[in-house]
Formats: sequence, C-alpha cells, structure tokens
Amino acid sequence: MTDAWSRAGDSSGTVLCPQGHVNSPAYRFCSLCGSPIGVVPFPADEDSREDGTAQSTRRLGLIVGVIAAVVATVAGVTAAVLFTRSPGDEASPDSGGFGAGTPPAAPTQAVCTEPPILETESFDMTAEGIKIGAAFFSGCAGGDVEAGKAVRVTVADGQRDIAAGEFDFSASPVEMKAGVPDHRTLVFPHGMYWRTPDMVGGKPTLTAHRSEDRTATPVASKSGAEELVAVGPADPEHGSVDGVAKAVLGELRDADFADLRSNAFNRWVPQVSSKRAGLVVDGRALTDADVLRDHLNFRQRFGQARLVYSGQWSTFSDTDWWVTVVGPSWTFPENANQWCDEQDFGVDDCFAKFISSMFGPERTTVYRK
Repeated sequence: MTDAWSRAGDSSGTVLCPQGHVNSPAYRFCSLCGSPIGVVPFPADEDSREDGTAQSTRRLGLIVGVIAAVVATVAGVTAAVLFTRSPGDEASPDSGGFGAGTPPAAPTQAVCTEPPILETESFDMTAEGIKIGAAFFSGCAGGDVEAGKAVRVTVADGQRDIAAGEFDFSASPVEMKAGVPDHRTLVFPHGMYWRTPDMVGGKPTLTAHRSEDRTATPVASKSGAEELVAVGPADPEHGSVDGVAKAVLGELRDADFADLRSNAFNRWVPQVSSKRAGLVVDGRALTDADVLRDHLNFRQRFGQARLVYSGQWSTFSDTDWWVTVVGPSWTFPENANQWCDEQDFGVDDCFAKFISSMFGPERTTVYRK
C-alpha cells in the first residue's frame, strides 16, 4: 500500500503537507499553513505495513518539530531576560562584557535637629564653682555630635533653678553614638548659679538648648577636654534671673535662721558683707541677683558662711539688709576679729557682730583697729 505523500510524488511530482495542501517537493514547510512537509498522519492499523521510505519521512518530521520547539523556548527565555534587565545592568566597556551593575547610592543621614539629652552623674560645690558630671545622649535615634559654639545648659530641681550657663563645644565636640553616651564635666563659675548642692534634695535636671540652626552634622574631634567651663551666664530654665535670686535669698534666710538660732544665738561672729537691692555701688544700683551673687561668693569660700536678714534680729538698726556672717561663733568679740585678721580681710570689710533677738543694736558691733 502506498501513502498519500508517495502517490502525490509519483503522479505529479508534488507533495502534500499534513493538512492536504499541495507543495513542491523542494519545500520543507507548507506554503499555505506552515506545517512541516513530510509528516502525514497514518492509520494505526497500517503502521506495521509502512515501508522504509514512509518511516524515514515520519522520523524527519519528528526531528523538525523538536527543533522548532527548542528554538521557540530559547527565544522566549532570551526575551524574558532582556525585558527584566534594568538600564544600570549594562556592562561597562572596561568590564569585559560582565557588568555588576551600578551600586545603590548610600543613604544620606538626616541632620539631627534635637538637642542632646543630659543626665546628671555628679553634683558638687568646688572652689571653681558648681561642677556637674553629665552623660550626653543623642536626641535622635541615629546618634549625633554636639559641637555648637553657644549651647545654653540649665540646671534645675523641679521648678527651682540652680544654675545656667553658655558652653562652647566647638573645640571639644561631644560625640554620641546611637544608644551610647559621651561624658563631660560642666563647670558653672561664680555668678552662673543660684543654689548650691546643700540646698538641693536630689539629682538635678540638666537641659540643653541649641541657639543656632545646624545644616550638617559636625565631625567630632579625636580628643577633647573632659571638663568644660561655661563661657558666659544664661537665662534660667524657669522665670527670670532676678526672680530666681529673690526666691533663693528667701530660702537661705529661712534655712540659716534656724542654724544661727542653734549655733550663734547671743554670740559673736565675723560679719563680712551687708548688701540690699537698690544700694549704689561703683555708680550702679544693686539688684537681688547682685546681692545673692555676693553672698554665694562667700559661701563658696567658707563652708560656714550664713545669710542673715537684719529684720529677723534685734541687734541691727536697719531691717532690710542682707548680711553675710561666717562661723564659728565666740563668746568674746576679740576672737571674731582675730579670725578676720587671719583671713587677711580689710579693716572695714570684716568685724565682730553680736547675733541676738534679746538685745538692742547698742554695743553689738566691735570694729577692728
């Protein structure tokens, strides 16, 4: 039995595609439908009787079909790769055709606008002034560096102001890593504090205020001073300077009154200063802040310095003076004056004063000669 392709080839010199279209024997694919020529379906019951020519034709058709499938698969994979590649993946001319792509740009760190968070570690009264050991934490999650030239730092016990000063960190920046503090000792010299450690019950609160906007995070120096002294006074955290001073004078008056009642009542003590607001000194009227500053200067020098308000004691002729006296106390005025001599005070700057609320002002002051 001869197949249709053989018959067409024998009788007319043409071949049929599997769909029955007539084609030239030289065509490998049908000119009408594109089917590979040479693959012709045969009835199953005639498979055993196919001659060698037919079998060869069928094998040729199978091979052609497999090749076509492989070509289509490769083309599809190549197109997918080309469409998914980004422009940055192109190989550079110097890479030999193998490009790693453009690396992602490093993220720009945002400028931290929050001031550092300060925590008190120590609080002491020294000859230089009040010293506070402080831990500096970044106000932002990513860390920060404090290098400002005019950073106001305030110290307070609740609503009670203790000190305030302006600090220059430009020469000794404070570098704060994320979650890791840096440490400095802050010194508030005489005139930049209102309350002393003995007047504060607990650990004071430190607050930093930046006075200038920063456009970039400064770089920390390799080494810096561990102790920084305030370069100038600053406003307190609460209220005004004169308002704080007036309140502190009242606190000292009340606290020292009880101490003097116990340790200097009806006894002689050295008097080293007397001031009041409005008193003109060197052409300038004193304020409550000046009066407090004067007293705290002596309190810093002498641990037993006490503040006396003349209106609370009968041995003063005027009732509105703030008087600084220094212990210990004595039975005789000569001992108090001898203490003045030993401290090298001027004759008019230190003399014996009798403290009492039982006697009048007569004969209660003994000057040095």
